[in-house]
Amino acid sequence: MGVPLPHAQARRAKRPLSPLWTVCALIAALFSVAAPSSAAAAPAPITKPPMGWNSWNSFAGAIDHTVIEQQADALVTSGMKDAGYEYVNIDDGWWTGSRDANGNITVDTAKWPGGMSAITAYIHSKGLKAGIYTDAGRNGCGYYYPTGHPAYPGTGAEGHYDQDFLQFSRWGFDYVKVDWCGGNAEGLNARTAYTQISDSISRATAQTGRPMTFSVCEWGGNQPWNWAPGIANLWRTSGDIIYWGERPSMSRMLANFDAAQHPSAQSPGRYNDPDMLIAGLPGFSDAQNRTHLSLWAISGAPLIAGNKPSDMSAATRAALTNREMIAIDQDSLGRQGTKVTEDASGLQVYQKVLSGTGRRAVVLLNRTGSAATITARWSALGLSGSAVVRDVWAGADRGTFTSGYATSVPAGEAILLTVTGTDGTPPTGGPITGKQSGRCLDVPGATTANGTQVQLLDCQGGSGQTWTRTASRQLTVYGTKCLDASGQGTANGTPVVIWDCNGQANQQWTVNANGTITGVQSNLCLDASGQGTANGTKVLLWACNGQANQQWTAPAA
Repeated sequence: MGVPLPHAQARRAKRPLSPLWTVCALIAALFSVAAPSSAAAAPAPITKPPMGWNSWNSFAGAIDHTVIEQQADALVTSGMKDAGYEYVNIDDGWWTGSRDANGNITVDTAKWPGGMSAITAYIHSKGLKAGIYTDAGRNGCGYYYPTGHPAYPGTGAEGHYDQDFLQFSRWGFDYVKVDWCGGNAEGLNARTAYTQISDSISRATAQTGRPMTFSVCEWGGNQPWNWAPGIANLWRTSGDIIYWGERPSMSRMLANFDAAQHPSAQSPGRYNDPDMLIAGLPGFSDAQNRTHLSLWAISGAPLIAGNKPSDMSAATRAALTNREMIAIDQDSLGRQGTKVTEDASGLQVYQKVLSGTGRRAVVLLNRTGSAATITARWSALGLSGSAVVRDVWAGADRGTFTSGYATSVPAGEAILLTVTGTDGTPPTGGPITGKQSGRCLDVPGATTANGTQVQLLDCQGGSGQTWTRTASRQLTVYGTKCLDASGQGTANGTPVVIWDCNGQANQQWTVNANGTITGVQSNLCLDASGQGTANGTKVLLWACNGQANQQWTAPAA
């Protein structure tokens, strides 16, 4: 479990945060769970992760109608539109921040002849959809962090939510991305502000009949995966994947991928967003592009390109338009893939269950500095018998294998596979009961919140007491949460909590013949604190000592 500290990293900041600023961000995060002012309507009825193009990574604030029209044209001529890339999203820099006497946004017609309605009409004429950008606060990113931005104050929507989102809809926009630079600096509550925005979008849709896909760009500091699924279609889970003026980096890309691992929040129409694609930007190799796209596809993440479609290599075009990769990303089940095994540090296997029978997408990811063999075992994928393996990037079938597939993966790269076999019989869930107490391992209140410490409670048979042992040695509850040693702790007293399943060793357990349950990472025992037997007794890790408060009965694997 890697608990990200609440942060409010500047969207494109290039300087470190001060200690005082960080403390303020932590305090703000603690209050971010305040109840929204009203119940937001459902976001736009999309059913697959959005695909398209965004102007920021290649053009920053240097955009006008010519830039946008050229890239829209290129989406068509390059084959990206036919592959599914449909949104043309105009990011920061389109607006100077001025309003008329009635508070309406004024548009520079030298940059946007005919206004914004004209550019959406052009995009629509190509069979594409149009997206627009704003900020939840009064002043947008250019005011606080002018690098790469026009340094205009007042480019945010605060105080004009109903007015601005109705204007966007009337202009013909189909997608709106709402940033958090002004929101954070002005001390807004993230959940409340974005809920108000969702309400405004809903009201605009009711007036115009045009739904808008809603992208929350809050950077993950206020844990939007816990509240955004009810109000938005996608939500950023981390800082930018690239800051203006920097070259793409594998470390930043992997960090954003890791920060987006919240599978229980994702479902059709609701997506964790690890940020726009950097595939095709100068500084990334073809192999790095394929690794990047493999990870976004296994995650079911939005595929919003950030390169220049008007000027890309044949290899970049082939990678972005690979139909098998796109089919994995766009699979109708809408699931986020999860890590299932890591036999050695940095040698990881991720799987995504696909629609149909016995179908899986698999990524073999080598985070180390040397080529290594990685094995995907069918038991860890929930498959039985033999299965057929296909290498997506090679476009080649690799054959039929009886128990798993092993191949060498180059250093710092990934291999993307599809595996088709027979679904195994799912393990049966049941209670985990303490021998000393006779009470059940329980998630308090049947909550699904990450970090909730488990306890002892009278056995009641509810969902918060139904545990399943998986082939990868996890103990799962609710289907997507795992029993977890908090903070990857290995010391006596480490709380045992629930967390999104991620395949890490602190979520792997050995159920022993003597009734103990030991953590694979810590080799410590699951322990009822202080030999307690009362309802509410917390469960933690402790050195194994053979006492009855460390003995349990568990469901069969």
